[in-house]
Amino acid sequence: MSRGVQDKAAPRHLLFKGFTGFLLGFPLALWLSWLLMYGGLLPAYLPVRDQIAMWLAVLLWSAAPCVAFLAQSRKQCAAAFLLANVAAFAAWKVLQ
Repeated sequence: MSRGVQDKAAPRHLLFKGFTGFLLGFPLALWLSWLLMYGGLLPAYLPVRDQIAMWLAVLLWSAAPCVAFLAQSRKQCAAAFLLANVAAFAAWKVLQ
């Protein structure tokens, strides 16, 4: 493989990972925030629990594209995020 072909493939690869982290990271951040805040870790009478959950979702969502770049390939990135979403959704359904 020539160097020119490899350089052209790299930006698309990075763009895919960024979009995957951005798009699939949003529902993952919501489910993880709900699991951490309402899954039994904090007492129900905590007055700021809703605010913590709201800002935790923003922090988790902003971390998702950063984590997406740790994957070695597009396939691994998409599979990891899809698996994480399925696992978080299953845990959300069980605890709901």
